[in-house]
Amino acid sequence: MRALVLGIPLPHITFDNYSFLSAPSLFDYDRIIVDMSALSEAVEQARDGSPEHRTHSGQTVVNGPSSTRTFSLTELLRLRRLEAERALARGGTVVCLAYPDVAHEGIAGLPGWRRYDWLPAPEGFSYTEHLLAGFGKPGVEIADAEHAFAPYVKAFGGRLAFRAYASEQDEGFSQYGRVFARSLGGAAVGVELEVGTGRVILLPPLDSLNYSNDRVPLANVLCDCLERMPAGTADEPSQLIDKEAS
Repeated sequence: MRALVLGIPLPHITFDNYSFLSAPSLFDYDRIIVDMSALSEAVEQARDGSPEHRTHSGQTVVNGPSSTRTFSLTELLRLRRLEAERALARGGTVVCLAYPDVAHEGIAGLPGWRRYDWLPAPEGFSYTEHLLAGFGKPGVEIADAEHAFAPYVKAFGGRLAFRAYASEQDEGFSQYGRVFARSLGGAAVGVELEVGTGRVILLPPLDSLNYSNDRVPLANVLCDCLERMPAGTADEPSQLIDKEAS
């Protein structure tokens, strides 16, 4: 089963590597890996028009209306939201190298669009309010050894430096959230969120990434973790899509 990797090129035979803007439709994949920092960088570059970004079909992404040769950044961001909803409704898994939510100003027609606005969240959870900024030093510990992404923490725990952590203060957190990794101070930095029939996995990023040394082992470990995840449920009714249709 192939995975879509956005913003952090990872060499693996089952990975298709694109940017957030150049990727094919997200719902054509059951497994998606996203570097949230790279996502923001691509959006801001497209907003400013330098360097040039293109859609999967080759149209230039512009911060304005679409034409025969260009595609609106605003429309593309709206489509990504619909695609993510459909992917999760099919039981898909979205893995995010997590950073705190931030606003991106200056996008025509989408004032104050935020880094996580494309990604659905469980009812009662807000990426803006409940994904808190952090400045962790390297060192993350496994909190749930049975979780599918425990091997990621085992392999890289000494080099994981969280930039965001999940608040567990909401009374309903345990109903949709599962913590599998914590910082040395106990913050929830590795979290699985149930979204409809799908899952969003929040991972702390590596403190640094070496193209020659890190990307192959990182790709192998992430592929192994994804293989450990339960299979999708594409035939189940889509609560997210039903809500959109209504």
